Amino acid sequence: MFELTFLGTSSGVPTKQRNVSALAVSLLGEQGSAGKNSPWILVDCGEATQHQLLHTKLKPSTLKAVLITHTHGDHCYGLAGLLASLSMHGRTEPLTIIAPQAIQTILDLLIPLTELHLNYPLDFVAIESLGDDGHTLNLAAHWQLNIQTIPLSHRCASFGFLLSQTLQKHKLNIENLQKFSIPNQAWSDIIRTTDEQMDFADLGSYPLSSLRHTVQKHQKIVIAGDNDTPELLAHAVQGAAALVHEATYTDEIRQKILDKGIINPKHSSALQVATFAQKMSMPMLILTHFSARFALFDDPDSSTPNMGHIRREVRSVYDGRLVLATDFLTVKV
Repeated sequence: MFELTFLGTSSGVPTKQRNVSALAVSLLGEQGSAGKNSPWILVDCGEATQHQLLHTKLKPSTLKAVLITHTHGDHCYGLAGLLASLSMHGRTEPLTIIAPQAIQTILDLLIPLTELHLNYPLDFVAIESLGDDGHTLNLAAHWQLNIQTIPLSHRCASFGFLLSQTLQKHKLNIENLQKFSIPNQAWSDIIRTTDEQMDFADLGSYPLSSLRHTVQKHQKIVIAGDNDTPELLAHAVQGAAALVHEATYTDEIRQKILDKGIINPKHSSALQVATFAQKMSMPMLILTHFSARFALFDDPDSSTPNMGHIRREVRSVYDGRLVLATDFLTVKV
């Protein structure tokens, strides 16, 4: 399972109710909810993300990786401050950063210029150098997180992340255990052993493969960076339990901006993303990164842009589970 904690859901600039982009993803495996030692990763780190973290139960010491979707400031200006605070918390464990190569350039400048002394090594992985297999974090002996990237369409190079948890569990072959008269008190040893052969007094030896087997369980979600073409995620979302995507505007407001001909912000409307999600039969759609013009209240009949307008637009085409993210909202997938 995944547990998502939204630390910032505003687009471009913060508001009194929303900070800029950051999303904590707790990796639960088969646990029902995050505990104090649950590993987690951070996707994007806008300004003041570390302050937002102070209002959560997330432990800095269990942060495994920081993923940055692109180099616009509302997605990365908080990274250096977070790294500094992790050092002041006494972190010594290496921290993985998966980001565009330009983020490495920024850190290479900031670290010496600001005399930022880190007590821990940074394992920087440039998205541009990642192969099709992505990057794997080993969370436990039989628990891995694979991170793959998807190129998106924005004003600068932007990426989405496909997060796949793989859980391996040993299952006892009950039929053979009973057939071989293996006593119940030995069953837990069969689950834990790393030997290929098990010896039992008066019963003989048996290959481990006859006593247990290994099953794998896969869980995946997709988290997109800024993107005006949701269809670029068509392959990645197949089999995913949820899609997290920006919905900066309603379609009407997006079209008004484009009609002015001044700038193409290259963001998606709620209608674009919802249409894509419906076409792909996404079971769960989580929208975030809303323009500051949208108030938090939900009233589709109001003349003031608000979340009711976003919701109405999505519901006109999408019938799956819908979540409109707010800061500090926690969602289990």
